[in-house]
Amino acid sequence: GIAGAELMERAGKAALHVLREAWPRARHIAVLAGIGNNGGDAYVVARLALAAGLEVRVWQVGDGTKLKGDALRMARLWREAGGETAAYKPGLDLGGTDVVVDGLLGTGLNARLEGDWADAVRAINESHASVLALDIPSGLHADTGCVLGCAVHAQLTVTFIALKQGLFTDAGPRHCGKGVYDDLCLPPQVLMSQAPAVSRLTFAGVAHLLAPRRRDAHKGNFGHVLIIGGTAGMGGAVRMAGEAALRVGAGLVSVATRPEH
Repeated sequence: GIAGAELMERAGKAALHVLREAWPRARHIAVLAGIGNNGGDAYVVARLALAAGLEVRVWQVGDGTKLKGDALRMARLWREAGGETAAYKPGLDLGGTDVVVDGLLGTGLNARLEGDWADAVRAINESHASVLALDIPSGLHADTGCVLGCAVHAQLTVTFIALKQGLFTDAGPRHCGKGVYDDLCLPPQVLMSQAPAVSRLTFAGVAHLLAPRRRDAHKGNFGHVLIIGGTAGMGGAVRMAGEAALRVGAGLVSVATRPEH
């Protein structure tokens, strides 16, 4: 029951808040907007940043005539607020920019980036500016984290409504930098109604397993791990597994491997 435009407004507001918290001295903001809802979020960031007194430049990547729905509405509101939009051209130089906002492509990407899209990613990565990605760095597959040809290297990624699996798998962590989550104030029952694809382990979630041990405890209370393996010249894996078992608290660890190891 929440309008898409309202969600875009919330996403843009959350993203600008993250940007200003991370880079409070930033004054020159470059926004690269695509033609989908991710681009709509980017236009909201641009408008709110302009209203906050920042210097904002916006480039439309892709055919701007294909903007529609809420994204088109946000692009119009940006122009009505006094903002200007330049059509993206290959070879863009983002010099003099403090922060680049990546609003090129969102979670629906499933094809290799080519043409202006790939060139825009290159321009962002070569800008030497800090980069804030909206929802997911452009070029990453949202489910797998694989790079589809090329992908934005962000210092910060603010992701909306739900955490995307691709932020945590394969190349995701290398490209998204620090992750910030915002549920856009969706009612809890909406989120609870969805079955997650995976569960993420956090320290808070497993801390109860690390309760203090009794003062009179001994190794017999904490299990015996036997690790078997290691063909000739390949003893590293069993050694590392043994060390890991000790470090996480096994009482006794035995390694069965070849004598030369």
